Amino acid sequence: MQSAKEGEPFWESPWGPGKPGWHIECSAMSATYLGDSFDVHGGGMDLVFPHHENEIAQSCAACSKSNISYWIHNGFVTINSVKMSKSLGIFFTIRQVIDLCHPLALRVFLIGTHYWSPINYSDVQLESASNPVFYIYQTLQDCKYVLSQHDEASWKDSIPLETVNCINKFHEEFLTSMSDDLHIPVVLAALSDPLKTINDLLHTRKVFVM
Repeated sequence: MQSAKEGEPFWESPWGPGKPGWHIECSAMSATYLGDSFDVHGGGMDLVFPHHENEIAQSCAACSKSNISYWIHNGFVTINSVKMSKSLGIFFTIRQVIDLCHPLALRVFLIGTHYWSPINYSDVQLESASNPVFYIYQTLQDCKYVLSQHDEASWKDSIPLETVNCINKFHEEFLTSMSDDLHIPVVLAALSDPLKTINDLLHTRKVFVM
């Protein structure tokens, strides 16, 4: 409970006009829209204490079945090493960013850093994220073209053992990294080997062209 400011909705209390604080508001909204138990609750690193600890205490006191499986806290986005802050006027919207780059480049830029680590935004880094996006989609387009020229039966059994091993290795690394607290940057790094192998097969050895 906190004191209500002039003009705000309030309830009478032994301490005067008051309203629920933002800690209890979050508990109430979560229970209303997600139920007493749900899988993931997110927020910034600065919300671990006291906000989320208060949420846990309040929700568990109100409902013995209250439970959240995972609390995920993201690192701050900084601009020139200064925390992005709307109150300080140091911020921009996603719409503004995708006016400058492809939305997928923004995604690659963001997931290139683990979610609980801080990430420093810069136009240069955003531009560099466009290169792997182009590389991936160019590879997929080349694959689609080559495969469209042949029946599946003509190439299905011609995949070299080293290529199969490369695929299996990446699959294992993907599962391991994603199971390790969504370690997507490791997945992106591991993706380079399969992409190189694919392009080698498509443009150098032409293994699939029968």
